[in-house]
Parts: sequence; structure tokens; C-alpha cells
Amino acid sequence: MSILGDLFLSFTALGTAGMLVGLFIVVFFDAIVVPIGPELLAIAMYTENVDLAWAVMIVAAVALGQVAGTSVLYLVGKHPRALPHYVKHAMDRYRSSLLINDERIVFVNCFVPILPFLGAFIAVAGWDWRKSFSYVALGGIIKYSFYLALSGTFHYLFEKGIAQKVSLLVVLGLLVTSAVYGLTRRRKMEKAERTADASAGTGKSA
Repeated sequence: MSILGDLFLSFTALGTAGMLVGLFIVVFFDAIVVPIGPELLAIAMYTENVDLAWAVMIVAAVALGQVAGTSVLYLVGKHPRALPHYVKHAMDRYRSSLLINDERIVFVNCFVPILPFLGAFIAVAGWDWRKSFSYVALGGIIKYSFYLALSGTFHYLFEKGIAQKVSLLVVLGLLVTSAVYGLTRRRKMEKAERTADASAGTGKSA
């Protein structure tokens, strides 16, 4: 059985509160860049009880988990000796290469993973933490609300078993597409930065 399936069965056995706490924990560690697939877990939980109140509780648990996990990395980034200077320098250079290099990129990152170690980036960049964490929460709420609404629509169109499979496959497809785009985008920016550095070095030599 998959890790997702094991987690789902474990949390289901703990009842409603246990499922929400379990989802919070998974989202928390996912926000610290430990990919566990909380989106798929949230969909699996929702498909067991397609209800608006249940959806609201799931989205709330997700938002809290994302803020908590991002906060851990934020504290790491704020610590004067937790990150080496060269790491901070690399993060600053990477951030400066983005088309959007202020707090708004935090919101974009909720849908397209461009910034790894998001909380640390917020700290190192010196962005306003209230605005940044508002974007973290808002992005999570919008993203998961969309996924659950999509799953709910499938449950009106198909039988329960089919609807659950379709929901998981569609969300998985969206996640893969988003991850591939984010990775491709990061590589392009890193390549452009290396090219710029090489050009600058050639100019100085001349």
C-alpha cells in the first residue's frame, strides 16, 4: 500500500479530530520541504464525507499547518548563525532574478513552487512577515478550496468510487504540472544568472 494510503487509514482510525490533526502534521512537514502529498491526503479525506462543514475544517487545518511549517523555516532564516552567509547570498541573488521579487511571490509560490524553503526566503529577503504569512494562508485556502470544490463536482457527476479516483488523478496531474513548471522556471533563471555572471566576468577581464 502507498504511504498516502497508510496515512489515510491511520488518521481515519482516529476519528474526525485525529484526521484533522494528522492532516495538520502532514502539511506542517510538507511546508518544511518534506514532500508528502498533503493535497492528495486532503482529497482522500474529503471524499469520505463530501460536506461543506467538513471541507471548511480541512481547509482550516491546511492553512494552519502551512503557516506553522513556514514559521519554522522563517525562524531558521532569522537566526544570525543558522544559515551560512554564502547561502543567504545565493538566496538573495536567486530572489533578485524573479520577475516578482516582493511578498507577492509568496502567494504565487502556493500554486507554482518557485521558492524552496519559503519561510527562510521570507526571513532572508526581509519581507514584511504579516503580509507574507497572510499570503501563505490565503494561498493555501484558495488552492485547497479549489481542489475540494473540484472533487465535490466529480461526486455529483460520478459514483463515489469513480469520483474519488478521478479527483485524485486530476489533482495529481495538476500537482505534477505545477512542479514541472516550477522546476523548469527555476532552472531557466539559474541558467540566466550564470550567463550574466560569465558575461560580467568577461567584461571585467577585458
